[in-house]
Amino acid sequence: MKPPSMTIADWELLNAYVDGALSRTQRADIAEQVAQDSAWATAVADLTRLKAASGAALQPESAPDIDLGMLGRHAGRRTVKHWIGGMALAASLVLVLVGGLVLSMQYSDQDTARAWIEAATEQHTAWMNADADSVTALNARDTVVNRAGLWTPIPDLLAAKLSLSRVIVSPAGPKAGLFAGYTGRRGCQIGLWIGRAPEGLTAARMDYSTPGMARYAWRVGDTGYAVMAVGMDEIRLADIVAHLQEWSQKTVATQVAATSIRHAPCIV
Repeated sequence: MKPPSMTIADWELLNAYVDGALSRTQRADIAEQVAQDSAWATAVADLTRLKAASGAALQPESAPDIDLGMLGRHAGRRTVKHWIGGMALAASLVLVLVGGLVLSMQYSDQDTARAWIEAATEQHTAWMNADADSVTALNARDTVVNRAGLWTPIPDLLAAKLSLSRVIVSPAGPKAGLFAGYTGRRGCQIGLWIGRAPEGLTAARMDYSTPGMARYAWRVGDTGYAVMAVGMDEIRLADIVAHLQEWSQKTVATQVAATSIRHAPCIV
């Protein structure tokens, strides 16, 4: 499976490296990366084996010594037939490996997206299990966070009778992001997570719900959004998620939410 750190462009670069099509400086840089990254080293080994197998398939068959006088049109046809067979075998090997790599990347991207959703769910679950005394009522209209030097608004859901009661800003890094928790008048809780979008997350809203929790996620550019709720009416939740998705496509938050957070506000 392709690790999250590798992209299709990386595979193309490694393919050129194995072919010897890069400059001396580029080859030195790639060699250093391969020495430090086991995933890159494995990829180089796989590509090298493929090309070796393809080259072997294209080599002419070794033939025993025969009387040159017996060579004729039939022998020529046999040689062409075997050469074509070798070409077909090499092409098959290439298709099998490329197909496997593409399938691996698809599964890897899906796994990456699900891991991202699980991280967001941890924030929501931690908030749901928090003591009531630790929850502070906030006004979404007046609540902003400083993300990469820009002030980012948090969506207001008062029209849906949901009050903002918790804002958590995670530190910069792979799991950097913002969690906003909203509470309904009857105790329902809905969480919104904003962070860097992982590979595999699409612009179309995706359903990651489990038997115990409704979960939806989508991306806008490089920013990912996840909504989580427990025990909320499906129709009402669908309207709220649609509103948040529309908000994410219009707000300035999309332009900065995926970047590292430099100064977290004193909001817990």
